Amino acid sequence: MSGAAAGDVATAATRVLIVDDHRMFVDSLVRLLDDEDDLVVVAVASSVAEALDAVRARDPDVVLLDYRLPDGDAPACIAELRVLAPRARVLVMTGLGDEATLSAARDAGCAGVVTKDRAARDLVEGIRIVAAGGTTDGPVAPRRDSARSRARSRGHGVTVREREVLEQLAAGLSTDDIAAALHISSVTVRNHIQRVLPKLGARSRLEAVALAIGSGIIAPPRGTSGS
Repeated sequence: MSGAAAGDVATAATRVLIVDDHRMFVDSLVRLLDDEDDLVVVAVASSVAEALDAVRARDPDVVLLDYRLPDGDAPACIAELRVLAPRARVLVMTGLGDEATLSAARDAGCAGVVTKDRAARDLVEGIRIVAAGGTTDGPVAPRRDSARSRARSRGHGVTVREREVLEQLAAGLSTDDIAAALHISSVTVRNHIQRVLPKLGARSRLEAVALAIGSGIIAPPRGTSGS
């Protein structure tokens, strides 16, 4: 992780702490944000306790916070963050798009909420908005015609083997590891992935996994909260 490891970062860059217990998702976010000149990942954490330690050590400008974590949820974490680091702005990520979840996050004092069925560019824009003192009114607000809804309507076209590949991707396996687990070639795995992306309306493996989980095509991997 180049951003978190670097000791010297541009002072103009927004310092971001990522808090999520799904490692593949976190790794993808780090790569995504590292491509942005005005954003730098200064640390990652997988629990509320780790998040609080990272805030003390790294003083982030924005905390990108998963709604559900192994040792607590976003509202509880935000309450501690507001005492520990009142200057930090919190953007909550969730796979649960219901109004009760969104309201709970907002009522806890976060600067905004972004659902995980949104495009990567919406998440990046959301970070910039909250870093500048704004809220999630606009590009990171949930859409009625969401990608999750489109994925659900198209889910019947996903084959059994494609579901198996998606499940392995959700567990964080590489192409070669999936091939070994399913006893097929790496080329075949890539072919399955290329076919399932348009079926879900996804532009990347990460988005395909998020949409498949969010629309009920596959279950969240064991050990994660499905948040």
